[in-house]
Formats: sequence, C-alpha cells, structure tokens
Amino acid sequence: MWRFLGLLMFGVAVALLFSSAEPMSPTAAMNAPVTVVSRTTPISVKVRDRGTGLAKVEVRLVSPNGSGVVIASQSFPKRSPGWPWLVQEEVLDTTVEAAGTHLFEGRAAVEVWVSDHSWLGGFRRGPRLVHPVTVDLTPPSLEVLSTQHALRLGGSQIAVYKVSPDAVASGVEVANERFPGAAGVFEDSTLRAALFALPESAPEARPVAFAVDEAGNRRTVPVGVNVRSRRFAEKTLPISDDFLARKVPDLLQANHLDTSGDLVAGYLRINRELRDATEKRVRDICRESQPRPLWEGAFVRLPNSAALSGFGDRRTYLYQGQAIDRQTHLGYDLASLSGSPVPAANAGRVVFVGPLGIYGNTVILDHGLGLFTLYGHLRAIEVGEGDTVGRGDTVGKTGDTGLAGGDHLHFSTMIHGVHVDPIEWWDGHWIKDQVQVRLDAYPRARSAS
Repeated sequence: MWRFLGLLMFGVAVALLFSSAEPMSPTAAMNAPVTVVSRTTPISVKVRDRGTGLAKVEVRLVSPNGSGVVIASQSFPKRSPGWPWLVQEEVLDTTVEAAGTHLFEGRAAVEVWVSDHSWLGGFRRGPRLVHPVTVDLTPPSLEVLSTQHALRLGGSQIAVYKVSPDAVASGVEVANERFPGAAGVFEDSTLRAALFALPESAPEARPVAFAVDEAGNRRTVPVGVNVRSRRFAEKTLPISDDFLARKVPDLLQANHLDTSGDLVAGYLRINRELRDATEKRVRDICRESQPRPLWEGAFVRLPNSAALSGFGDRRTYLYQGQAIDRQTHLGYDLASLSGSPVPAANAGRVVFVGPLGIYGNTVILDHGLGLFTLYGHLRAIEVGEGDTVGRGDTVGKTGDTGLAGGDHLHFSTMIHGVHVDPIEWWDGHWIKDQVQVRLDAYPRARSAS
C-alpha cells in the first residue's frame, strides 16, 4: 500500500514538474536574419514554448553600453480563449523605428526575452536570443553629373552619376521601370552610367536617380530632362480567314495555349496572352547585360528594306470589318527580299536564339550597358547562344515565323527589356551627341575602353 502511494506521489511530482515546473526553456529565433538594419528593415522573431505556454515576449534593441529600448512586446494569458488553451508559438514583426527618440546608429544587438508560465520561469535569467546588428540610418550620397538630357517619348538617354561606396544598388527609375547603373565603366570607381528609357506608355513620367545601401536606406535625385512629346501612328490591320487558318492552330499548340473555341478566339489568346508572356520572357532575357558598351557607332538597319510598321504604332485589328483587338507595336517591321540575310545591328553577344512566342524564331543580342536588339520572324538562325558578333555579321534570314503575315524582319531595340525607338540608334549623330559625349566626359576604365 505504502509502496503504491509512494509511486503515485512520485508520478504526481513528475507530472507537476513537467506541466507546471517545466524544465524546458522557451526558444527564440530570427526569421530571415539581418546584419544591417535601417529604420524600416523588417525584424521578424519566432518564439516557442513546448510546455506551459508563452507568458511574455520582449524584443529589445541594445547598445554596446548595455542600455536598451523595447521595440516589440506581447503578453499571453495563461488560459487563452479557444483551443488550444496555451499559446506555444508566436511571431513578432517589428522595426528599429519603434525605438523612437532612443534610436541610435552603430553596433547594437537585438535581444529577445521570453518567459513562460512555468514555476521555474522566474529562475531563468537573460535573453533567449542575442543577434548582433549594425544600425545604419544614413542614405548613401548621390549626385547626378550629366546635364541637359533631351528625351523623346519612347526614346533613350544615359545618365552619369556619382554614389558613395556604401551603395549596393543604384540607377534610374522612370514610372515603374528600374534601369540599373553600371559600375566599372569609368576610372573613378564611384561613377556609374545608366542607360534609361521613357516608355511610350508613360508620357508624364520623369526620371529619378536612386541609390540604396545594404540597410535599405534610399536616396533619390531628379534627373533633369527636356521631354519632347509625340503622337504615334494609328494603324488598322485586317485579319483574314486564311491568316487565321495558317497561324492560329500551330501557334496555340506550340505555345501550350487553350485550343478550344473558334479561330478568332484563338487569335485573341495569341495576340493578348501570348504577347504578354513573350514580353515577360524578353524582360527576363534582358535582365543581365555586359557592364560596358560593346557597340560602336550607328546601328545597322536591314539593307534595302521598307518599313511596314513603326515603333509605337497603335494598331486596331479588324475581322470582317469589325475591331476585335488593339495593341501597341513595339519595334519596326522591315521588309526586303524573301529570305534576306539579317545583319547584327552592332557588335554584341548573343544571349538568346530560338522560338519566342509571337516573334517566332528569334535572336537577341546584348550590346552592353543594358542595350539589346531583337530580330524576330526568322526562317533561319545562323548564330548560337554565347557567340560574339560584329557589326554587320549575319545572324539569320528573314521569314514569317511567329505571328507574321508574310516574310519580313521584326526589329526591336530594348533597354533592360523596355522597348525604345530604334530610329535613334540608327542615327550615328544622335548616339554621339546624346550618349557618347557623356561617356567620354570622364576617364574610362581600361576594361571599358
């Protein structure tokens, strides 16, 4: 009997130990740990307690001298409403901005103090987590050096600017587009060059230079521009039954699109969904560029060619006399003899070859500093990805692949995937006056010469 009572009391003691005394301490961990923080850098902490549940959590920012300020705090009742009764896991999100007037710069630590409802909780001293950080509240310095930027809607420009060494990203923003600056172009390591565009769809946008440091501190400076507005041509394109029959089934199947419905419905999927998907792929292909100019002089246009469509044409597509769609043409359609050799517009590196949605068989060249050219609807491709080409080298032959109604070349010029008017880049005087003069204003790095 006494033995049974002894075992029973021992069992109760063990149960009390693990349910109320609970020897297991709460734990804390950083979600996505950071080493440098600004006012708005997210700090996310996950706390857990496997026994009696969380009682209180405090996240503190502590200076090297030991003084600290609470930047997040939460208490948990022993019996929370609902089930489970105990809160055993929680995430606290905060920023050092919560320190208010006590905020400081320099070395610091994020400390997480956690208590639970255990009887032993009062004996546990010290934080559950100490994470060293550097508090940085000062944005990088930024100065735009180039001036008198003349810019057409749908056109190109280049800015030269100076940033402090703590900048980890910089460039020019126009509307929702970001054009990164290239380092290593100039002898001065703090100088950057950024080709940028004024998209044809954003007539009111104005360029702004930006610089961001590791902590996320950001500085912006307007880029002074003189913008020339323009009107784009309005064009109508009749869509015939023969064209639909020749193009729609193959393009739907080749691009894994829904083949249900009639040919007009299929054409609209191609002209909308596939067009959008194609441009997203172009953006991805043009994301990385050589950090120095590879081109020299004016860009070459397809010889002996006539322009069927121009950059920025507002197209209305007609079927049986009725408008069925509207799209903007982002390049030039150039027609010459069937199967004409297509020259590389300038020196560059081949970054894409193959089928590309509405453009059919396509070649894309990188000319450096974010400048790319695209050659679409080719019947034959004569270069490989990674090849280096010179100005005028043959990259393929004109054709009618993709959404082309007949043999021609679709030629596009892009800055980091944003289409710009090629007519400027076909003009050697424009390149010299608007681009080259800015690049030549400062000593060039040897690797960029």
